[in-house]
Amino acid sequence: MGKRDPQTNKFKTIWTADVDPSSREVNPADLTHTDVVDVIQENGPAAEKVDIVILGDGYTKAEMGKFKNDAKRLSAVLMAQEPFKSKSKDINIRAIETPSEVSGVCKPHPGVFKRTPLSVQYGAFDSERYALTYDNKTVRNVASQVPYDFMVILVNERTYGGGGIYNLYTTVSSDNKFADYIMVHELGHHMAGLADEYYSSAVAYEAPDIKLEPWETNITAMPDKNKLKWKDLVDPSTPLPTPWNKEAFDKFGNDIQQQRKKLREEKVPEEVMEALFMKQYKQEDEYFSKEKYKDAVGAFEGAGYTPKGLYRSQLDCIMYTRHIHFCKVCQRSLISVIEQYTATGK
Repeated sequence: MGKRDPQTNKFKTIWTADVDPSSREVNPADLTHTDVVDVIQENGPAAEKVDIVILGDGYTKAEMGKFKNDAKRLSAVLMAQEPFKSKSKDINIRAIETPSEVSGVCKPHPGVFKRTPLSVQYGAFDSERYALTYDNKTVRNVASQVPYDFMVILVNERTYGGGGIYNLYTTVSSDNKFADYIMVHELGHHMAGLADEYYSSAVAYEAPDIKLEPWETNITAMPDKNKLKWKDLVDPSTPLPTPWNKEAFDKFGNDIQQQRKKLREEKVPEEVMEALFMKQYKQEDEYFSKEKYKDAVGAFEGAGYTPKGLYRSQLDCIMYTRHIHFCKVCQRSLISVIEQYTATGK
């Protein structure tokens, strides 16, 4: 376990533990697997590829066809985005069927309670849209049927939600209108440790005071061109910080969040919430189309849940809005991770 030193801004080890496979506390007995494995795409040996496993929670036995179709559909969405599109031959994807007795998962905020094989539930960290499971042992036992580096858990729900934790897993509400966005965005967190670049949505995480340069590759507290993480991508003519119509954009975003909160409190049908998100999506397009530096790499203020003092590299990115494309810095970060796992990157 590491912690950053406030003087050097570098990680230092603060705790380690040794695992002895021959210890009597380690059970060496084989785990019997009976779940069905579906191969979505296979491009070579696991030792030379990025291996993604897709699990499902809240799918009944009768819905296994739906699970397989959801897994194929969202895998195709991922593979259509850069850098995954260019690196598709370096990626294997397999899905494991885990039938549930009930359809859907637990949603504590609206009072919907269920028990499912992987125990995924909304409301993690008391955020109504954050879907996680704390039953890591069960999840890992199921996933161990196939080689994997990264994991996606599809949630058989329409309610907007998901989650992505670095080096743990990604969750996606498969039936939501914005499932494509959730899939790609949350994998950005899970695979490359990318930071959220938005700052108006309510979050369970309290942003810390800006005392250290963020460790995430896609946000910064230093818009100085000579110190910028992505300075090699910045055109000399692009000013730092990079101007944009932040005031109007933020006002609109805050209004949307107030409407969103009200609609959730009123427990409206999900299509009403989706309509609000579509309104936001279209208005953001209009704002961005008028920006002088809309395609430039620079330092745009507002990132990491913080409206002031943190900067993102481009005006828009899937880590900022629901537009499904990674900025150049995020793409580079993902490529770096993919190449760590592949024969071409060794």
